[in-house]
Amino acid sequence: MKRIGSILVVFFGLFQFDLCAQSIRGHVYDADDSTPIPFAMVYLVEADKGMMTDSLGAFEISTPELKSFHLRAEALGYESTSQLIAGGSEYVAIRLLARHLDLHEVTVSGAMSQARSENPFHIESRKLSDLTAIAAMNMGEAIARIPGVYQSSLGNGIAKPVVRGMQGMRVVTLMNGLRIESQQWGGDHGMGISELGLGNVEVIKGPASLLYGADALAGVVYFNDAPHAAMQSREVETQTLFQENTRGITQRVMYRESRSKVRWQLGAGYANHADFRLPNGRYAQNSRFNEAVLKSVLSFNGKRSVHHLRYSFSHTTTGIPGHTHDSLATPESFQVADQRRKYTLPAQFFNNHFLSSDNKWFREQSEIQLLLGFTSNRLIEYDEKVTIPSLSMGLTNALYTLKWIHRPVGEHFKIISGLQGMHQWNSNAPNASDRLVPDSRTLDQGAFLTTQYGNDVWNVQAGVRYDMRFLTADVSDVSGFSKRYSGLNVSAGGVYHQERTTFRASFSSGFRAPHLTELLSNGFHHGALRYEIGDRDLNPEYAQQVDLTAELTGEHLVVVYNPFVNRIRDFIYLQPLGYSVDGIPAFAYKALSEVTYYGNDVGLHYHPHFAHDLHLETTWSYIQANSPADSSVSMLPPQRIQTSLRYTFDGDALIRLKEINVMHTYMGAQRTVANLETPSAAYQVVDVAIGFSLGRSALWDLRVGCKNLLNEQYIDHLSRLKNIEMPAPGRNVYVSLNYRLKSNIK
Repeated sequence: MKRIGSILVVFFGLFQFDLCAQSIRGHVYDADDSTPIPFAMVYLVEADKGMMTDSLGAFEISTPELKSFHLRAEALGYESTSQLIAGGSEYVAIRLLARHLDLHEVTVSGAMSQARSENPFHIESRKLSDLTAIAAMNMGEAIARIPGVYQSSLGNGIAKPVVRGMQGMRVVTLMNGLRIESQQWGGDHGMGISELGLGNVEVIKGPASLLYGADALAGVVYFNDAPHAAMQSREVETQTLFQENTRGITQRVMYRESRSKVRWQLGAGYANHADFRLPNGRYAQNSRFNEAVLKSVLSFNGKRSVHHLRYSFSHTTTGIPGHTHDSLATPESFQVADQRRKYTLPAQFFNNHFLSSDNKWFREQSEIQLLLGFTSNRLIEYDEKVTIPSLSMGLTNALYTLKWIHRPVGEHFKIISGLQGMHQWNSNAPNASDRLVPDSRTLDQGAFLTTQYGNDVWNVQAGVRYDMRFLTADVSDVSGFSKRYSGLNVSAGGVYHQERTTFRASFSSGFRAPHLTELLSNGFHHGALRYEIGDRDLNPEYAQQVDLTAELTGEHLVVVYNPFVNRIRDFIYLQPLGYSVDGIPAFAYKALSEVTYYGNDVGLHYHPHFAHDLHLETTWSYIQANSPADSSVSMLPPQRIQTSLRYTFDGDALIRLKEINVMHTYMGAQRTVANLETPSAAYQVVDVAIGFSLGRSALWDLRVGCKNLLNEQYIDHLSRLKNIEMPAPGRNVYVSLNYRLKSNIK
């Protein structure tokens, strides 16, 4: 708590309580007939605030004293746009084009602080509302609907992202720039992130160490908060979701208010699920879980500064399905006739605290960004006795990112340089019966420099970064354990963008030091059903990726082709040893000289002219890996084809049909497996959802849906329950009721 208090003191010390002295007026018009667009959202990107136009399409928004700034405008049924406005301007007219295609595209990426069309690195961006149009059980399931992204789950309560065939420590997760550290090295540890208060998610696939430091060999998953309420307004948003398969209930509430100087958000959520039902009518024993979440955001705009203080807390209790000490157990013994909700042993308890202070100071030709963060994760696992935990681990993490953005010759040329550091403490409680890894301390330090140049058609970017990691651990050896790792990384890319075509090409490298578990594990990892043995002589992994993207856009058709090759040296993997310890199979961490991942993501979005309200989207993801040993690359995702059909309806009835969504997922068979890994059969799943608006003012939104409509019995290749032949959940009917009220502040 002392660390949290110190960060709060620093944050409020950074506040500059001055006002935005200038403002700009304007109108938002339809580009075709010049009619005003009422109730459009105008968003000031640099100040991270927005307001809604009045009934005549007019707006007035206060601006920081900058040489130039970006205004983004968006409205229902129109393509969003971003304009660069000269500082001191008094009036601007914004014209929006009618939208024919929904490209799931945000104008400015939160991960890269750059317009997507200007970014040479391919970023998949999705609104959370699109990913949850068909309800998801957890965040891992939601983002697995993004091309190239899968999930590895241990029942419904634990799921983690798999990006281009890799997971765990090779995927870096950030929330509003804060790196989330929550024991993600374990296959039985989830992300600890709820969808409460989130607005969209972006995925950078492939090595992304340049801006985010070590470890991001597979990619980066970047979550952004939903925007604040429009200036001088308040919003209340609630959601109640019932899922029949688990008899699960989810309740969320979010309050947002924006004043002239200060904006804030406050929310809470709770979810409780019993064991999930299988397609055969039985239940997955001990697959129950519950979760409680709190979230708060406080923001302030100064004359030339923007400040955000964010805090979130989550507590999760989840069973560990498939865990047993019975050496004679069969797959059928984990499928029971009764569905239960109250937790039983074995079970895991997670507490996560995320605190960040995000600050920006603007000067005429430069910008300084400072992010201070603190995360705390407590994992307690009870195996046989509720009085004695088998594992009790604490992970605290303090970090900073200092970034300087300089435009020496105008908006077309930009230099970004900075420093980044992280100090991490891992500790075991003295009353735990097992210690998978010893107490340790990790210190990361990195420096980076990148340059960007662009015009209306071309944009190129290149950069370099150097990282060091110092790792010390408390071991029983007389010599102790202390290691230093370092890596030099580079990236370069270019994008060619015109109205109908976009071509991207990029090269990036990455560096990942061996994790503490890979170096020093020597014990039972019950949640993962393994006895793990580390190797303290492992070397860091180094990755090099080539990534290409071609986007062809027509009036009613969009085609995206994104191939890649990612070569990793000194690849670390788990080698099965062929024997068991107390009935649990033993694995050892080993390294290969080289592993190469390759594949592609292909997307097609069709919006026919003759059916204006129909949208058809299909994506194909394909991933393969080459390695000199047959046991190095396990849990490689099979090819996947996802097809979604959405039809929207107009009308103003008291109860009106809003939209119909149908999603079909084809998961191919996986025959490329590691030693002792079993292959998986192909399967197909159909999900549907129907949305209604209730009331003339559409304050209520009702959604009824069914997941796994055909009650397909299948086992996903990436499921952590595959070893006990546990199928995925069967048919799941759900009902969601949302309420959203907006009002102006006088």
